[in-house]
This record gives sequence, structure tokens and C-alpha cells, in this order.
Amino acid sequence: MLVLKNKERKEEKNNEVAYLDFSRYFLNDMIKIADSRFGENYIKEKEILKNVETENEMCKLAVNKINGRLLGYCLFYDEDINTAEKTFKIPKEELIQVSGSSDNICHLKSLAISKDVEKSGIGQNLFGSCLEKAENLDFSAGWCPAWKRGNYVPAARILNLYGFKPYKTVSNLWFDDKEYKCIECKGPCVCECDVYFKKLK
Repeated sequence: MLVLKNKERKEEKNNEVAYLDFSRYFLNDMIKIADSRFGENYIKEKEILKNVETENEMCKLAVNKINGRLLGYCLFYDEDINTAEKTFKIPKEELIQVSGSSDNICHLKSLAISKDVEKSGIGQNLFGSCLEKAENLDFSAGWCPAWKRGNYVPAARILNLYGFKPYKTVSNLWFDDKEYKCIECKGPCVCECDVYFKKLK
């Protein structure tokens, strides 16, 4: 899930921000930011570690150089076609047709920024860094589930900036995760999602 807000917040200057690869030191802070932005248990420790402790690790952290505070993170997953079918609720035949490949698919799991540093450019920088990693790892396609708020997709600007296009709207994408308590729904998530797509090669 990817969500960005529109409030003008610029407490963090970009020259005070370090962009780092994943570190276990910030693992709990990643989960706290995700819980605060998406709801409890959207992303879990075991799941993060499974996807970052691999040769195809695609994670970037934004950290304040002055006080060491985690400001946000971006996390992509390496996904096989069968898992992608379940993730996006799109038939794998359709995914293969659109992606042009049955493998080398990556999935933007989460881009989350602390509320007090929205609109500072941090989210854009994190997303761009992770996308560059995916391209360097020769992934053929990238998919991204973008949270809808009514008819508005908060993440549309950044996705369009990097060449992602809306593919289709999917209902109840996160409903099957019974541990996840959506911050919007106050329980199981029944939000709509616009699935975005980009060919990477």
C-alpha cells in the first residue's frame, strides 16, 4: 500500500536526511510508522525480514542525520506470479499478459512517511531509490496497490511522476488479512485500491 498526504510539512530539510539501505536497528520504527499511517498490523516483522534478507533486497530508509530518527521507508517485494495473483486479485494469465513476463515481477508493498515530514520530498526520494534498485536487479515489471480515498488516490502524483499508470480498481484488496485493522475502516479493510503498473524493461 502506498499513501501520501497533501499537507504542507517541511520540518526536515533534505540536506539533513540520510537515505540508507535496510537495517534491523530501524525495524520496530518501520512498523510503528506503518501502524500510524495504515493501521495496526498492515506490515509485520516476519514479513519484512523475509523480503529484505535476500539478494534481491529492495528497501530504503530515510533517517534524520542530526537525531537518528527514522522519517520513512520504502519497501518493494520480489514476487512470483502465483503470489502476485493473490496479492492483487488479478488472474495470473492477465498479469503475465500485461507484464510481458511470468517472472521478475516486483511489488511496492509500502511507502510510509511520518506525518510531520509530509510534502518534504522524502517520499519521492525513497520511491525513486527503490525503483532504481528494482531496475538494476532486472525486474521486468513493477506493480503498486494505491489506496483510494473516495475518488482520490493520494499516491497518484508520485506514481505518475515515475511512469506508473493506473491499470484497474480492485475492491477489498486487503480484506483477507484478518490481522490487519485498517485505520480508515477501524477493522477489516474494505477500501478500494487502484492498482498501478509499469514495465521496467
